[in-house]
Amino acid sequence: MLETRAVFLEDVGKISIKKIPLPELKPNQVLVKTHQASICGSERYFYRGITVRPQDEARTRPEHELAAHPEGKPKHAFPMGPWGHEGGGTIVEVGSAVEEYLGGGKVKVGDRVGSLVYPTYTDYWVTDPSHVQPIPNGVSFEVGCLYEALGCAAWAALYMGVKLGDTVAINGVGFAGNIMLQGAVKAGASKVMAIDPSPKKLEIARKLGADYTINPKEVDPVEAVLELTHGEGVDVAVEAVGGTGIGIVQALGQVRHNGILALYGDNYIPVKEFCFNRFHEDGLEVRNLNAVHYTKLRSVENMREAYRAVERGVFNLDIIFENSVSYKLDQIAEVFKKETENPEEQSSLKTLIIP
Repeated sequence: MLETRAVFLEDVGKISIKKIPLPELKPNQVLVKTHQASICGSERYFYRGITVRPQDEARTRPEHELAAHPEGKPKHAFPMGPWGHEGGGTIVEVGSAVEEYLGGGKVKVGDRVGSLVYPTYTDYWVTDPSHVQPIPNGVSFEVGCLYEALGCAAWAALYMGVKLGDTVAINGVGFAGNIMLQGAVKAGASKVMAIDPSPKKLEIARKLGADYTINPKEVDPVEAVLELTHGEGVDVAVEAVGGTGIGIVQALGQVRHNGILALYGDNYIPVKEFCFNRFHEDGLEVRNLNAVHYTKLRSVENMREAYRAVERGVFNLDIIFENSVSYKLDQIAEVFKKETENPEEQSSLKTLIIP
C-alpha cells in the first residue's frame, strides 16, 4: 500500500508530520503526486489559535471542511488535517470511471493540475476530479500550483468593482492584496493606497503601482485615507487582512458614501464594537470576493475565468516569486513557528512548500 506524508495541526502552535496510508483508488477518483504547495494566511491564523467559534461555523460543503472530525465536533476544532489546500501536482493514476474534469476536458495520466481543496501538504493525495483543475497551457507549473490562491485573488481583482478614475484603498498587501492592487491599477484607478504594517510589502506595492503607502503602525490608516481623499473616502475599500476583523473596521472607515466595501479576507473572531449604521445610511455595496465558496460548478467557472486573465499575462507574477521563499515539507513546523512569531513582519508574499 502506498504511503504519504501528511501534515496535521494538532493544537495551537503544534504541527506534526505523519506517514499515513493512501486510500485505495475508487473508480471515480484520481491519484495526484504533489509538485508544490503553499501556505495560506488562514492557516497562520489557525496555528495561532485564531479560529471560528462553533456557533459561527459556516454551512459549507463537506469538501471544504478542514478535517474528518467525529460527529458533532466543530469543523475548526483541533486537530486539523490532513492539512494544506493550496497546491498542485501531476495525475499519476486515474480511476476506471473518470472521464472529464468538472467544467470540461478529458482527464489523463500526466495532466498537471491545481487543487481546489485539502490536502496538499503531502507527497500524494487521492481526490475526486471535481476538486482539481487542469493547469492552462501557457502557465508554468509553479504558477499553476498556486491555482486556488491565485485564482481567488485574480477573480477578486476582476470583480472588486473598480472603474476608471476611482480611488481605492487596499488593506493588506500580501499575496492577494498585491494581485488586487494590480487589478485596480489596470482598471484605471486614479489613486491607489496600500495599507500594511510590513515595510517590505509596502515597497513591493509601490513597485506594482501604488500611489500612496500607509503603515498602520505609524499613522491611523483611516485618517490617512480620509486626508488623501479630502474627507470624502475612497470609492472602493478592499479588505485583504482577514483573521481578527481589523481590516474590515479599517475598510469601513475608509469607504465613501455609496462606495464599495470589497471583502476578501476570511475573518474568524467577532469584531468588537462593530456598528452597521454606515452600511444602511451610506448605502454601501458589499462584495464577497471569494471565488470558490459557491456551488461546485460555479466555483470552477470562477476559477477558470480568473486563470484566463493569468494566462494572458495580466498580472506581474515575477515579483511575487522574487519575494517568496521555499521550504521542504519536513521543515513545515519550523516555518509556521518562524512566520507567526512576529506576524506583522512576515514579509514573504507566498511561502512555498516542496515535497
